[in-house]
Amino acid sequence: MYRKNKNVPDLLRALHKEYPEPECALTHSSPLELLVATILSAQCTDDRVNKVTPALFKRLRTADDFASVSPNELETLIHSTGFYRNKAKNIRGMARLLVDKHGGRVPDDM
Repeated sequence: MYRKNKNVPDLLRALHKEYPEPECALTHSSPLELLVATILSAQCTDDRVNKVTPALFKRLRTADDFASVSPNELETLIHSTGFYRNKAKNIRGMARLLVDKHGGRVPDDM
């Protein structure tokens, strides 16, 4: 069961004060690219992810592209990030969900 924590607003204010303009180390140009890069970043450095994503995002541009790519092709594209079979499965599943439930777009809210 979800329980509201009364300290959350104070925590958010403290984080905003400490990091007024946070930056993301993952190179991306769209919410979909950021989501894919985030999945790839599990047990991997941001530097390695940023080396893999240019070719990946040149080949696969939309959620439909990611949903329909063959597992083998996606695994080949992301192999150097490690755990590539699981990551490919998760990326394809996420993309199918986006296509089926959200018109292929990453929603703005949860």
